[in-house]
Amino acid sequence: MDLRRFVTFKTVVEEGTFAQAARKLCCTQSTVTFQIQQLEQELSYPVFEKVGRRMVLTPAGKRLLPRVRELTRVLEEIRQISSREEEVAGDLRVMVGETLLAYKMPEVLKLFRIKAPKVRLSLQSVNCYAIRDSLLADDIDLGVFYRVGHDDALHMEFFGKQELVLVTSPLLQNIDFTHTDQHIPVNFIINEPQCVFRQLFESTLRERKITLDSTIELWSIESIKKCVASNLGVSFLPRFAVLRELESGELREIPFATVPLSITALCAHHAGRTASPAMKTFIECMRQCLS
Repeated sequence: MDLRRFVTFKTVVEEGTFAQAARKLCCTQSTVTFQIQQLEQELSYPVFEKVGRRMVLTPAGKRLLPRVRELTRVLEEIRQISSREEEVAGDLRVMVGETLLAYKMPEVLKLFRIKAPKVRLSLQSVNCYAIRDSLLADDIDLGVFYRVGHDDALHMEFFGKQELVLVTSPLLQNIDFTHTDQHIPVNFIINEPQCVFRQLFESTLRERKITLDSTIELWSIESIKKCVASNLGVSFLPRFAVLRELESGELREIPFATVPLSITALCAHHAGRTASPAMKTFIECMRQCLS
C-alpha cells in the first residue's frame, strides 16, 4: 500500500473536504480524489461518503482512522531518527482539566517549550470524562486530568492526591455541613455537572440528606472564587486552587469531612500507543514540575 494515501485520508478527515485537503497537501483536488479512490480499491470498502459539501467517514472509515493516526505518528518518529536527539518535533495533542491547567500546568508548559520548541502543541481544556473518552478513542496523545475510572486501556502516571476543601466567604457564619437531615440556606457555586469534585460533593450531600437553596453553574474557577468571596454561596474545590485566597483571608475553609476528601491527578495515554518523543518529553516535564 502507498503510505501517501493514508496521509491523504487523514488530511481529508482533518480538513473536511477534498478541496481543503488539496490546499493543505499542496496538490490538485483531482490528486486527492484519485488517492482516496485507490485507497478504497485497495481496502475493498469505502471510507468516505458525501453529506452536503463535506466528506463524512463511513463506519469502516471511523474504525480505520485510529490506525491511520498511529501510522502517521510512526512515520513522524521514523523521520526524527536522523535528527539530533534533543530536537523533538512533530504534533502533540493534549487535553487538560481546567483547575490543573490554570494552577498546576503553567510551569510544565514553560519547561516543555524550552525542551521541545519545535513541537506543535495543541492544548484544550475540557472535563475529565471527555478527556478519558478522547483517550479511549485514541483521538488525543495525552490527557492530564483527575481519575474517573479504572480503565485498563489507558497507561496512567499518577501525580498525587489533591485534597478538596469547602470554602465560603468570611461573612457567612453559623452553617454546619457535618450534620445530617437538614436544609442549609446557601447556594452551591461550581462548574458543570460532570465536574469530578462537584459530583463528589453532591453525592456526599445526598448521603447526609442535606439540601441547599440552589446551584449556580459557572465555567471559570476564578469567577466561582470571586462569587464565593462576595458571599453568594459556597464552593468545593481543590485546595491548591484556593490556597492564595485562604492565606489572604478572602475565603474561609469550613469543615466538611473528618478525613479530607481527595481526587487523584494523573497523566495518561492510550495503552496501545507507543509514546512519541514529544509525549515522553511532556511527561518528563510533568515529573520535574509536579513530583
